[in-house]
This record gives sequence, structure tokens and C-alpha cells, in this order.
Amino acid sequence: MSRIRTFIGQHTGRVMTVGAAAVVAGAIAAPLATGANEGSTLKGGQRNGTFSSETKVIANNGNFGTRQSNLGSGGGAIYGCRAANAGRGCIEASNLNNGQAFNFRFRGGVGGTITTNATTPAAQAQAKPLITNATGVATGLNADRVDDMHAQEIIDAAVAKAQPKTAIVGANGSLGTHRGIAASVREDEGKYLIKADADISKCVPTATAFQAGANGANVALEPVDNLHLRIYTQTNTGTQADRQFSLAINC
Repeated sequence: MSRIRTFIGQHTGRVMTVGAAAVVAGAIAAPLATGANEGSTLKGGQRNGTFSSETKVIANNGNFGTRQSNLGSGGGAIYGCRAANAGRGCIEASNLNNGQAFNFRFRGGVGGTITTNATTPAAQAQAKPLITNATGVATGLNADRVDDMHAQEIIDAAVAKAQPKTAIVGANGSLGTHRGIAASVREDEGKYLIKADADISKCVPTATAFQAGANGANVALEPVDNLHLRIYTQTNTGTQADRQFSLAINC
């Protein structure tokens, strides 16, 4: 065996070339067989390799297993992935016991944002910021505003919509007791223009004219547009005349 080593050491011909090639081939084959990046040391300040399996950090303590922080003005960590539409998300926090799965703390005025990459209003309207199967109340979550309206404003609007719009209009066109009527104007003898505070195009209006004395009173309605009605008042004989009237619009 010592003679073989001496022979290789003293000769640089074909025998040495073949031996060197075998050593180099063996050195290359070993990392290729296990994957060039598997088992490698973490390299700070640069991109590390690509791994074919999970890189696990297991701790056994009463605190956190790992900590990532940034003493500069940047963020603490970025987690990116190529998750399919119905696949896993990029981040998962799973508590195997009965405690909480995540906590967020902040000092500024905004706790965080959820932003979609959808670029059209239609796609943005379909994008859901989150989905949950929990049906309990989110304690402390302020959901008092919807479409920039407070909860009480939404209730008031629903109640107002359910109630008819009503008004008492004087013979001179003055607006008396009313609800849902924005204005009334006497345009001419026995001719009045009424303005509602919202669309009445699908509503049913009714009016009743009043007049003490012998001539009596009649009334007629004419839709003008989505907000306006024209009211005509007459005597019993059909002569146009100013009369007080009541109006109800049911929607």
C-alpha cells in the first residue's frame, strides 16, 4: 500500500491525472446528491439558497421561539409566497392549545392595512378583506359606520322611508306640519308645486282639499319629476281657486 502512495507521489503522468479526476468527481457528487443548499449555514445580509423542505426552528421555552427585528426605519420581516387561489396563505399562526393564535400591537393612529392588488372598481368591490366562520361579536371593533353613515342614521333613514311623506299646505302655499316634504310654492291661483326630500317616482300620492262655506273644494295631482308634484285646487263647480290641502305620499 505504501508503494502505491509513493508511486502516485513521484509520478505526474496519466496515473496522477486519473486519480485527481476521481477525487474532484467525488467532491462534486456529494453536494449534488443531497441538494446544493440543504444543510447550509444561514448567510446574513444576502440571499440564501432554495430548500426543498421546511427549515424548522424548534424552541422549548415560555417565550417566543424566534425574534426578527429591525433597528433601522424598515420593517421587521417580509413573508412572500406563490400560494394558489385555493391554497395555503403566506402566513399561518396555529395555536395547538386553547390560547390566542396572534397578537398585534401598535402606537400610531392606524393599526394596519389590508390592500388588494385589484385595479378596477368592479374587482375591488368583489375582493374580500377577510373571511371567518366565527359568528361571535368582535369585542371593541367599531362597526358604527356603514357607507359613511352612523348606525342611528341608518335606522332613522329606514324608519323615514317606511313612513309616508305628509304635509299640510295652506291656501297661500305655506308649508305647515310636514314630514318628508322639502318645500311648497303657490305658482298661481289654485296651483301649487310640492318638492319631496327624496325620490317619489315609485310612490303613490293622495291629496284632500278643505274649504269652509258653500263653494267647497276639489283637488287634482300631477307628477312632475322624481321629486316634484303639482297640486291643483278648485271649487265644487270646477273653478280654479286657492284651497288648503293635505298631502300623503306612500312609498
